[in-house]
Amino acid sequence: MKANKTVGMSIMIGVASSILILLASTAQFVIPLGGDTFIGVGEIFTTLSAALGGPIAVIVTLLVAYGGNIILNIDLFTDIQTVYITLADAAAHLFAMLVVVLCYYKLLYPRVRKTGAFLPGWFLTVGAYYYLALLPLAVALQSLVNPGFTSTYPSFAMDFFPEFLGTATITTLIWIALPARYRRPRWIEPKQEIQDK
Repeated sequence: MKANKTVGMSIMIGVASSILILLASTAQFVIPLGGDTFIGVGEIFTTLSAALGGPIAVIVTLLVAYGGNIILNIDLFTDIQTVYITLADAAAHLFAMLVVVLCYYKLLYPRVRKTGAFLPGWFLTVGAYYYLALLPLAVALQSLVNPGFTSTYPSFAMDFFPEFLGTATITTLIWIALPARYRRPRWIEPKQEIQDK
């Protein structure tokens, strides 16, 4: 019964996250950072979904968000090249989100009540999401499937720095606003040493 509850919660987190991503994408909602710089909100939802919902939420988020995007924009998927590019992007996000799951569960969750260690750790986790997982894999996969792709990791890293900083800051503020009991990964049962009060 408890296993069904955690699976159900992970699915709900994944569905909610993907619906928010689709709504923001459809409405072209972005967060301005000043000047011509802005960030999309998709990475905010994907990182939080991965941390709280675990592997099941990751898969649900990606399936619903990418599937919904294809259905809503079917006219953009007229050639196989576009499909390959989309699959490469999905694969890069899958791996990066699983890095967040692992970092959150193994490194951050045990420190959830120690906000002084938790918050900088989350900031570093978002950094790992972008710079150790998402961007290197995105560059490698896009280079394989898109012959016209000429960006390199250093150029991607510089271009995505405002997005990383914005995502890390906004999600950190969300964690600050949440009481410690709501920071527990919902895909696992509460442990004795960190009681869910």
